[in-house]
Amino acid sequence: MPIDLGLSRISRLLRQLGNPHKTYKSAHVAGTNGKGSTVAYLSSVLTSSKVRNGRFTSPHMVYYNDCVCINNEIYPMPKFEQVRALVRQTNDELKLQCTEFELLTATAFKIFELEQVEIALIEVGLGGRLDATNVLEANTVSSPGVVVTAITKIAFDHEGFLGNTLEKIANEKAGILKENIPCVIDGTNEESVLLTVQSKAASLNCKLIIAGGDKDAEELIKLSPLNGAYQLSNLCVALRAIDILKRYLPIDNHTIREGIENTKWIGRLQTVKIPGKNLTVLVDGSHNENAAIELANHLEVSTERAKGIIFVVGFTKGKSIDSVLKHTITKNDIVYPTSFSQPEGMPWITPAAPEGITKVANKYTDDLQPYGNLEDILSRISGIKENGDRRPVVIFGSLYLVSDVLRLVQAK
Repeated sequence: MPIDLGLSRISRLLRQLGNPHKTYKSAHVAGTNGKGSTVAYLSSVLTSSKVRNGRFTSPHMVYYNDCVCINNEIYPMPKFEQVRALVRQTNDELKLQCTEFELLTATAFKIFELEQVEIALIEVGLGGRLDATNVLEANTVSSPGVVVTAITKIAFDHEGFLGNTLEKIANEKAGILKENIPCVIDGTNEESVLLTVQSKAASLNCKLIIAGGDKDAEELIKLSPLNGAYQLSNLCVALRAIDILKRYLPIDNHTIREGIENTKWIGRLQTVKIPGKNLTVLVDGSHNENAAIELANHLEVSTERAKGIIFVVGFTKGKSIDSVLKHTITKNDIVYPTSFSQPEGMPWITPAAPEGITKVANKYTDDLQPYGNLEDILSRISGIKENGDRRPVVIFGSLYLVSDVLRLVQAK
């Protein structure tokens, strides 16, 4: 079933499953960019603090079950499939016609109940207000629930669902705010975004904490293995959320430092070696304009940018390719357009046509290569590297393209 936002179907499904999401505390994180990294920081700190935690992120990166983790460990596929089957059977019996994401969300929530987590860290899938994860309710004395919400960087993405202005998008993201439950927001957001969320917070009597400019974050970011200057903003959000979590969970300064130092988050400015090809590449899921700007900034300081870069690019259909490539591609770069394999359990995802990528990329580079599949392109790049080309290789665009690369790496 395609994307169909709303809470009625999943609410009925979860009731039939015993409302598993009401058996543990939770932290709910929305945003356009950075929410995954923020959740990764939180999960790593909680795991270092020996707090049993569940993590739900989307989309999955390599295999379908890696969207669900317990204490930073991917939930085993056999156990995942057992719960997934129960959820699907319940959906079929009730004839609810839940979307794939709703079924996945319910599966994650049920797993967290079965695994008896103390707290679940939940990343919003799309938007916030009508996202399936927003069935989460506020924590109360009688029923565990959301103890903190967080909103990371908001930028243009999914405009067809969320609106064509930052204010409209921010309003959808702010839909996760809960009455009397504190919210942390990335202070580097545009003023219009901050004002929109402030208005929503005031209407719900939420304390709004604007994260940024923290001396402790500026010191602790030095411990983080995650690349990109923007990670400071994500860490600021995570640290202020941890301040709230400390009211409920045993977290101290030592475990915070240890957790940050051990944080892992794949697919974002990640360097990997391609097996069998003597090739090292940087992969990054820069699928919208804001993320592309951050990638460009990173390349400016980490490479000899004027000498050019070898790019492999692929996008999801419907994305604004021009808004991404105009920030990342220059005349000295080689560009290889490509596609990606159909992601499991996501039938609504379609790769952008290579002809469309080629047409846009041709505006920005003098060295545009013919379309090819990923493995063929990597072989071609390996050949030119062996012949002395010293330019770095960057594969970016859709997270599903990055997933294909990571599967190649893990298959060695």
